[in-house]
Amino acid sequence: MSVLNFIGKILQPAVRPRLEEYINHGSCSGPVVVELDPTTSCNFQCPECINKPLINKGEISTARIRGLIAEFARCGVKGVIFIGGGEPLNHPGMSKLIPLCKDYNISVGLTTNGLLINRCKDEISEHVSWTRISVDAASQETFSIFRPSNVSNSFLKVIKNINELTEASKGIVGYSFLVIEREDIGGLLTNAHDLFRAACLAREIGCDYFEYKLMVDGNHSLVPLSPYTRSVLKEQIDMMDGLNSKSFSVISNWSAQYLLDNPSQSQPKDYTFCPAMEFRTLVTPSGIYPCPYKRGSDNFRLGSADEEFDKYWKSTDMGVAKAKVNPSRDCKFYCIRHELNLLLLSMLKKQDIAELELSENTGNERVTDDVFI
Repeated sequence: MSVLNFIGKILQPAVRPRLEEYINHGSCSGPVVVELDPTTSCNFQCPECINKPLINKGEISTARIRGLIAEFARCGVKGVIFIGGGEPLNHPGMSKLIPLCKDYNISVGLTTNGLLINRCKDEISEHVSWTRISVDAASQETFSIFRPSNVSNSFLKVIKNINELTEASKGIVGYSFLVIEREDIGGLLTNAHDLFRAACLAREIGCDYFEYKLMVDGNHSLVPLSPYTRSVLKEQIDMMDGLNSKSFSVISNWSAQYLLDNPSQSQPKDYTFCPAMEFRTLVTPSGIYPCPYKRGSDNFRLGSADEEFDKYWKSTDMGVAKAKVNPSRDCKFYCIRHELNLLLLSMLKKQDIAELELSENTGNERVTDDVFI
């Protein structure tokens, strides 16, 4: 499964011209991928939600998203991910917006909590390249603790929706599990003990992969795990080893292995600008941001969602705003695109794209038909 193989993906023929543009000019005429928050509303009240301060603070109108999609297409965007500080399927226009992206030859990705999949299951099944459902549990009991809502039997409804989607979808469907621990009056609470059962359930209901990752704090730094949760996590990981097959993969988000292998949860960086920002950006109701790590932060706001995106992306104002982002100062947390940044910076320094050809030194297989770098 190559969903996290960003280095392999960036070498695809569909992405290669943008890569060459960056190597030759140090910037891109448009991002390859836009992460788009259509709304900040959410139907859950998750205590550990890192976007809690942003929840229920508005949405982008359907008419404006229609305009944005056309503007994305004009500057060569290859993929849009409907994601959010809230739940994207809460947006009333999603059943129209998903197929509209495909009309512009833009691939679609979707991250959702799964409760509202039935609202536009047909559109997701037909047009979405991949859907990742954040579940974080293997039972209603655990689900109610870590993903509370006012919906009765919420876990069973999510699992039913996922199962129906896997039976109908032309795209990839993934079950996402965030390992959480919380200090409670009665002691330590964690969902780590559900990991293996959740992976088994994901395989049983037809998911293509099961991904687990670790929680972060409000500054996006990895949260250290207690000795107890670490021991449970390692035990569960060992149990999942035998679940992989040709049709199902257990994927460890790199953050999990990073925290297990390193005494510190931080990730120092010695570069002063972020190449990945040229290839991927975030558009939300409150503005444009370099990435989800900076969602809602006024200090890193690049522009407004009301700006004509393709023109603004190439503007001096946008260039000045992007130049203010300094990873060595602003991004000391673990970043999933750090290794890709190192490679792009090396290519930019040498003004040579040849080194990006896959070899035994990259450790990455060639990826095709997946523009979500």
